[in-house]
Amino acid sequence: MKWLFPGVLYLLLSYGHVLSGPRAGFYLPDSVQEASLTYRNFNSLIVLPVTINDTMHLNLILDTGCRNLVLFGDKFQKYFRVEKGREIKFSGLGEGNPLNGMLSLGNKVAINEVLGEKIPVIIVPQRNLFKKKDHIDGIIGYDIFIRFEIELNPVVNLIKFRPAMNAIIPEGFTQVPLRIEDARPLLNSVVLLEKNEFQKLDIMIDTGSSLGLLLKGTPAPQNEIGGQAELIGKGLNGLIEGAEVGEGKVLLEDFEMNDKTVHIIHSRWHTYGSIGMQVLNEYAIVLNYCKAYVCFKKV
Repeated sequence: MKWLFPGVLYLLLSYGHVLSGPRAGFYLPDSVQEASLTYRNFNSLIVLPVTINDTMHLNLILDTGCRNLVLFGDKFQKYFRVEKGREIKFSGLGEGNPLNGMLSLGNKVAINEVLGEKIPVIIVPQRNLFKKKDHIDGIIGYDIFIRFEIELNPVVNLIKFRPAMNAIIPEGFTQVPLRIEDARPLLNSVVLLEKNEFQKLDIMIDTGSSLGLLLKGTPAPQNEIGGQAELIGKGLNGLIEGAEVGEGKVLLEDFEMNDKTVHIIHSRWHTYGSIGMQVLNEYAIVLNYCKAYVCFKKV
């Protein structure tokens, strides 16, 4: 089963208010200029070892489509103090209903040398997206990316964290402009399909998807799917149906990604394309939200 977690939208959470006050958010200790760790894969996705409040040792998927740290399963209710009357509603891909979560503020989070204070945690008790044997507890995204330049090397499963504003692009990478909208990293792109069709559209870098190139919403006309629809993945809102429509190219400024499998789906919530880990695993990637760029290097 392919996993896709892009486009998480929280409707009731004021992010700025949560991170107000001294020493809030993620950071590196003053003596550390760069932190690195080896991660494990789950269905081609990046799984980070995370400790919350010094006692809970969890595994979270690194998802560029997710705003906050989200935990799935009713077992977490007893470990957190939640804000009464602050139910969080959010949605992702899939045909089911939006999810409801409970908000917990003021948590400590550690990913090896990367530390976080006053971190909001969303607990979704009614649905556990993962099987017990997968040993996956949730997802984490924007909270991390907004504070660091993050370098990913899928060949050796290595991730590096550097303070975003002081970072310098490593040698050998091609830089592409990036913009952040609703916590999502988007690129201007031209997508070329097999029939010499092309379209300009926003492409999201989606580390929460194990697919390749995915077109959804407005860029995905109904007649492209027709009777070919089949189950292609599982998202936050449930099962995802779509169609494989051959191979295509993605042009990002002067950078080109060739011959990628293209899937098309319909989505009530999203009107952009995305590049998932089936494609991204072929490149070393540097993401810097603060300086608005992403860099690629073939590996």
